[in-house]
Amino acid sequence: MTKKDIIIIGGGASGIICAIKAKDTNPDKTVAILEKQNRIGRKLLSTGNGRCNLFNLDADDVEKYSGSFKNNLSALFKKCSVVKLGEEFSKLGLVTYCDSENRVYPYSNHAGTVLDILRFRLIELGIDVICDTKVTSIEKKDVFIVKTEEKKFSCDKLVISTGSPASPKLGSDNSGINLLEMLGHKIEPLSPALCPLKVKDNTIMPSIKGVRQKGSVALFDGDEFIKSENGEIQFTENSLSGICIFNLSVKIKSLKNPIISLNISPYNENYGQLLHVLKINAQRFKNREILRFLDGMFINKLGIAILKCSGIKKLNDPIFTLKKEDIENICDTIYDWKFKVEKPTSFDKAQVCSGGVNGLEIEPKTMESKKIKDLYICGEAVDIVGDCGGFNLNFAFSSGIIAGESL
Repeated sequence: MTKKDIIIIGGGASGIICAIKAKDTNPDKTVAILEKQNRIGRKLLSTGNGRCNLFNLDADDVEKYSGSFKNNLSALFKKCSVVKLGEEFSKLGLVTYCDSENRVYPYSNHAGTVLDILRFRLIELGIDVICDTKVTSIEKKDVFIVKTEEKKFSCDKLVISTGSPASPKLGSDNSGINLLEMLGHKIEPLSPALCPLKVKDNTIMPSIKGVRQKGSVALFDGDEFIKSENGEIQFTENSLSGICIFNLSVKIKSLKNPIISLNISPYNENYGQLLHVLKINAQRFKNREILRFLDGMFINKLGIAILKCSGIKKLNDPIFTLKKEDIENICDTIYDWKFKVEKPTSFDKAQVCSGGVNGLEIEPKTMESKKIKDLYICGEAVDIVGDCGGFNLNFAFSSGIIAGESL
């Protein structure tokens, strides 16, 4: 059996930064990372479209998050704010910049730069990184007994930072969350989050596959308003996508009758102005075919989809044949285009996972389990999801730092 003072299971963003801070805090302790893949930080390389959106300057805003750990975030961010996070990366030698949406990236614009400076620090500190090592069980006696497929480890303090099932192509799974459940933790149901939303019974979607359109998006549960977002909407063969959709996808699992409403009017909330313009254009271009009615507002295939969803059937007829109610129906679709949501798409297309260890079972000032002494939980194993734009990686790093400093 191999003895270590501190073992971190999971070599992702949270686990790596946790190991570094643990060794910084306890230089005389032996620290090891156990990683089931053949290298650490694989998922980190894919974040921010390969640029690694480290964190967001607005990430201390708890309203950007959802999940059972949300009420603990104020205490967590008080200990590790975005200012401290920036300082930690500066100490590691990473130069960063902030874009117009407060997203912080490495100056190199390459996620590999971030992983390199983290790996070099692990080497400098003498932290053991043991890859191709999948943990199969954990026992808590006087010490933790960590069993893998080939050997056993023991440690005084244990951190589980194994991530979630999101992005399985990058090696993610729910093995760590299963271990935490076996140790007696309550696990909130897992579901894909920050992902496209599959829509029901909408035959129009294949015709507008690949279209991108700016607009506002509102999520309803039946008639009850839940949340809205603005941004670029992307249409796929069977789903709605884009950052604004991703940020709403987190809410879907708790809704009975989820409905997405799109307002893609160029006049925002001014319904009257949109209707006025449509009526003028109907007169101005009355001899054109109906299928060209919306050409000055949208690309043609999106305009045709809107017309069809407004109940217009004879698209080759001249525009002057449109009735008053036809124009009003077209206006209604542009202003309030409703899609019934079937479910989020699979974990394959999800950036993160909703669910995980119930937040009430974790002490936010240390990330220590309230159920098992000397067990710490951080990163995506915790039931918390942030908006797109660096909020989730911010939590991964912040929770890892806090856990590392508390060991």
